[in-house]
Amino acid sequence: MSSCTVAALAADSSLRLRVLVDVGNHDRLLRGVHISDLDHPAQYAFPGELLLTNGLWLTTTEPRDWVQEARAAGVVAIGYGVGEMGMVTPPAVIEACREADLSLVEVPADLPFSAVADCVMERNRASDPTVRLQLMRLRRLLEELARGEGYSAVVELLRRETRLQVWMVGPGGHSLTDEAPPDPEAARAAARAARRGDLPCAVAAGLSAFGVADALSSTAVIVGSPLAEVSDDARLVIEQASAYLVLEDARRREHENVRSELVEELLTRLWDGELGMRSLGARLEALELAPDQPITAVISSNSTRDVTYAAMACRHHCLGAAHRGARALLVQSGDEDIVDEIADLIRDGGADPVLGIGRSPTGAGGLRRALAEAMSAHQLAALHSSSIAMRSTIAATAAR
Repeated sequence: MSSCTVAALAADSSLRLRVLVDVGNHDRLLRGVHISDLDHPAQYAFPGELLLTNGLWLTTTEPRDWVQEARAAGVVAIGYGVGEMGMVTPPAVIEACREADLSLVEVPADLPFSAVADCVMERNRASDPTVRLQLMRLRRLLEELARGEGYSAVVELLRRETRLQVWMVGPGGHSLTDEAPPDPEAARAAARAARRGDLPCAVAAGLSAFGVADALSSTAVIVGSPLAEVSDDARLVIEQASAYLVLEDARRREHENVRSELVEELLTRLWDGELGMRSLGARLEALELAPDQPITAVISSNSTRDVTYAAMACRHHCLGAAHRGARALLVQSGDEDIVDEIADLIRDGGADPVLGIGRSPTGAGGLRRALAEAMSAHQLAALHSSSIAMRSTIAATAAR
């Protein structure tokens, strides 16, 4: 059973809550906290919760209707945060709570709702490790994802729930948020483990990585704690969130699939000689490739998943597509080491890379020739790979 009550919160001087309606149920146990300014509060509220609101719904919904719906959902009490809609709780809200026989407390304008939620969580954490707690966490996770704020919102939620440092990386160990992990090598190791389905694992001293064993997932959650020191409760939260990160990964893959179709059309028309320079330049620009800058063409017979992973992880702007029975990449770079980078990324999946490279220092002007050279070099690499199965076989030619 949980140990937190409305009376306990009202007695906490650090919160400075003011009781406006006391219907004699202040000793009823609080299962958790929900924050909502929706017109229909019962949509997500659970029985036994304290419902916190800023009253933004007052412009569209009658207080009586809103409060009655909250009570019907099983809410124990309402906490009204002053500030957004005025510095006092509206009399209509107070009267509606009295009519509904529902307790009401006023939350000071300078007290964030998260402080109230943290207080309830701390009081319940030790005494209520129940399914309900996990349901509340799941609901918060789904709400974060539904807002469309992506990986950053999930990272913040994980930090709040686990009290650990958390980072998130995608293919190649690149950070998926504004804050990168402290150790780039650990980030790379986490990405490699995610690619091979080897999570959870230790990736460095004091750092561990978690994820979901899914054939299409490429996201790793890095935690600032040794694997053995991550509590069962924290691990459960992380693994629960990781399962839903598959949804974010799917969004990214869909975006890549759309671009891949455009690149495939471009390569087909370029190869068939159907694109003039002006049209080619416009199409490259639409794909965010500068037509007057060096472009490297890469042809590979590795799996679609391996090559797509390499395209997403490449440090240069890189686009991939199917082309004449193989996979093609267009990389906005003329660097000599680009082939090594792509080869290493393909190795992340455990396969030996088979690549052909062609370069166009002039960008769009020599792109068709670079593509032809990459295809020729790839044929040579494929022949060698059949007899040297344990070695990476890479053939590269440079456009003159």
